[in-house]
Amino acid sequence: MTGSIALSLEDMLADPDAALRRAREAGAVVDTELGTLVVRYEAVRSVLQDPRLRPSFTKFLERMGISSGPFYTWMSRSPLDMEGEAHREWRKLVLRTFTPRSVERLRPFLRDESHRLIDAFPPNAALDFVEGFARKLPSLGLCELIGVPVEDRARFGVWADTIGLGFNLVMAPQRIAEIDDALVQLMEYSKALVEQRRANPRDDLVSRLARGAEEDGIDPDHIYGTVAGLVFAGHETTKNQLGWLVTTLSEASAEWDRVAREPERAKDVVEEVLRFRSTVTSIGRLAIEDVELFGTKLPKGSTLIASLWSANRDGAAFRKPDAFDTDANRDGAQIAFGQGAHHCLGAALARAELQEALVALAKRFACPKLEPGASFLPPVGINGPTVLPVRFEAR
Repeated sequence: MTGSIALSLEDMLADPDAALRRAREAGAVVDTELGTLVVRYEAVRSVLQDPRLRPSFTKFLERMGISSGPFYTWMSRSPLDMEGEAHREWRKLVLRTFTPRSVERLRPFLRDESHRLIDAFPPNAALDFVEGFARKLPSLGLCELIGVPVEDRARFGVWADTIGLGFNLVMAPQRIAEIDDALVQLMEYSKALVEQRRANPRDDLVSRLARGAEEDGIDPDHIYGTVAGLVFAGHETTKNQLGWLVTTLSEASAEWDRVAREPERAKDVVEEVLRFRSTVTSIGRLAIEDVELFGTKLPKGSTLIASLWSANRDGAAFRKPDAFDTDANRDGAQIAFGQGAHHCLGAALARAELQEALVALAKRFACPKLEPGASFLPPVGINGPTVLPVRFEAR
């Protein structure tokens, strides 16, 4: 522990931006109820690339009283908790199939699906943007890329929504039974899908994963878990980020209208949304040896939390850190997708989904207006709106 200041969970829940600003003013690391929180931009980048620190999500689950069950076991074997050669081999396998080219080929599909979802919006009435758009597009995109049959896709969103609660440090203990049940169902489906593609390959990611696993001698259980993980991660994070996209831009009408006129502007706007309010708030790490970080000595076994929310609001890295300003902050590099060996594998797909959604929405509607009744997950772990009433007016 650092001994610098105490940042409580209550502080974070009450006003995360103010709490993290005070933490950055105090130093690179601060004490919290969950361990040492790393808060400054360069410190976070350094921690996420330090070989003395490894992923440690299961340690945080244990602190919440979750030490067994399907979700805990899945996480203990997942790439999120892998390191070293095992992680490199897994990443190499998936990168052979999950390529930027495959994502670019998906853009026309994402564009068409965005407009199809918009066509179903009620005219001149508010809708829940999460239910009507944000929870649908990511599952459609990822299922198309993976090769999930059209008739099975609706189930994936329900499973992924529930499993996503396991990554929120406040919600996980309360809903672990539901999380475990959803994961069991998703794993069973993933196993059946992989075996189908093993017997009858197609030109899709699941077939290529199954073939690559056989060639490399990888445990089939690991491939089932990988498919389940890709389905979950590609849905849950982007669903929440789409919610933040509309929430943030509802207060930036000039930027919204500029995207309508200049669709190429969407790339820069999406990067600023990711910086200003990312769905992943932080990333955990475990010290595998005694380390000294930024003047703080941490014994082996210490847990650290690298705050992406804090790093992306650091004035040392961004000209206007607390303002949504695409032009002022473009020189800084947001780290919403992490850093180093565990940089988000699906970053290209997430960017494509966010960009295509933004262009479609901005072209067809004036800047959205938020209605009363929005609700959000607690700002720890994965965060975003669970209900987002929005009124869109056609151009």
